[in-house]
Amino acid sequence: MTTRTTPTQRLHAANQAEREVMKFRDDHYLWHKHLHNVELDAAQVLKCLEMDAHKNTVDFSCRRTGKTAVKELYLLKYLATYPDQELGIVAPKEAQSLVNLTYHLDSIRRSPVLDAWLNFKSGRKQMADTYYQFANRSIAKAYGIFAQVDGPALPAASLEEVDDMPADRLYGRFLLTMGSTRRLGADKGAKNNPQIRVTGVYKGADTLQRLVDSGEYTVLPTIDCFLGEELGLLNAEFMDMMRRQLSPHEYIRQLLCQNVAAKNLIWESKLREALITGNKANLELASPLPGARWKKRGLLSLGYDHSGHGENEHASRSAVVVVEQIGNYTTVIYCRTWHPGTDETVVKRDLLGLWEYFNPDMAMGDAFGIGLLTTINDDLFAKGLTSIDRRALSDMSTQSTWPEWAFAPLRFEGHTKHSMAQALRSLFHNGQFALPYYQDAEPNAKEARELEDYRLLLRQIPNIVPRLNKAAYSSYKMARADLGDDLFDALMAAVWALTIRGAVHVETVVLVRTKTRQELMGAHSRAALPFYG
Repeated sequence: MTTRTTPTQRLHAANQAEREVMKFRDDHYLWHKHLHNVELDAAQVLKCLEMDAHKNTVDFSCRRTGKTAVKELYLLKYLATYPDQELGIVAPKEAQSLVNLTYHLDSIRRSPVLDAWLNFKSGRKQMADTYYQFANRSIAKAYGIFAQVDGPALPAASLEEVDDMPADRLYGRFLLTMGSTRRLGADKGAKNNPQIRVTGVYKGADTLQRLVDSGEYTVLPTIDCFLGEELGLLNAEFMDMMRRQLSPHEYIRQLLCQNVAAKNLIWESKLREALITGNKANLELASPLPGARWKKRGLLSLGYDHSGHGENEHASRSAVVVVEQIGNYTTVIYCRTWHPGTDETVVKRDLLGLWEYFNPDMAMGDAFGIGLLTTINDDLFAKGLTSIDRRALSDMSTQSTWPEWAFAPLRFEGHTKHSMAQALRSLFHNGQFALPYYQDAEPNAKEARELEDYRLLLRQIPNIVPRLNKAAYSSYKMARADLGDDLFDALMAAVWALTIRGAVHVETVVLVRTKTRQELMGAHSRAALPFYG
């Protein structure tokens, strides 16, 4: 049987907790060890000292070196030891900022002292999944970059993955909330010195680089993969495996912590802009359900790449991508791959189900799978999913009649592939492509497969490199063959279907008129004779 704690008992516990909280406030290592049994390593203690000396800091160390953890633990100590402070944790998505807030909440749950130091209002402990507040009235809240943050006057900010944030929203809306000298309800003697703590890795955009180049932010000691291995923070064998799997630009950015961006067919900076646009519009991927129908918002097309003889087994999978044109923007709403060697009957059944759910306005597929596409077109007509009967167009399956099919085959080669690639590139480089922002989301069991394929698509898009050849157009190769290009080819087919809008190829008809030699000579002789009256 549990007994209810009275307000007097809570006040007594808070007084005792305050003494313990303030005991080692000037020593970062002892404070965290004493209160919630976490031992900071030498690099983390050094970063804490740097943050004590500088109010605005940036840390773009290698992943899994504890840069986010030490930043959040530093701010936890700051809130616990200074009254009337407010921390805003901001990330591209609110779910990401909640992950950062979890560092605070887990530390409080581990510590009876910090738990007793929490504030109570109307008998309720001030701690939830999105915020917490100590008895000294210091509070922490989690926001998404597009949340409404005009109300609070924040003296502390924790920014995560700023390369995925739109610069105008970050500078114009969020950071400006930190410039006030008045905070309602705060004690006059409370510390009011705004501080900004930034962590993240370079992702090819310019937002993080702008912060560093401004000169207003101090760069904390950077721990790359090699230093992390020497410090015992990273598994050397695993990092060697990742070094072989990552593309050269990803390896330099994420493991060596240098800001480089791939400029292949589609630049990574343009891909990042498309993700930021999708984040602004709150775009989401579709999840097809039996018996349901997708509610269209514009023209919708489907692209399919058939499994073939790729450079390895990962480059020879069947893939489908569904894109939708919303206003002036084109967006991906669904993508999927099938494992190499999947039976064509399974692929056909899945494609028919996707067609029934999305009901695309146009569709194009790889002519390498002409047998599969022929069967699908027949089944679409038999089920009433299209009014086009390809057998009424011609008794034979010829390339001249393919554009008139509901699911039109197309050869991904030569000048046609060059035109498809350039059409896709122009959408990205003209700012007319938007992508759902799911790169850093944690999928559940249902969404794991869909997000895995979508993330693979995001890696394949900047992985295509144009190569000059003897013809008047470029050929296209993969920078990393193990990533494959199946989803990229399916995306090109879907965009090309939108580009030509199902235009049917019409053969040129030349009208010929014949005349005899006598008719030609007679007309010439009559015109040449002079008239004498």
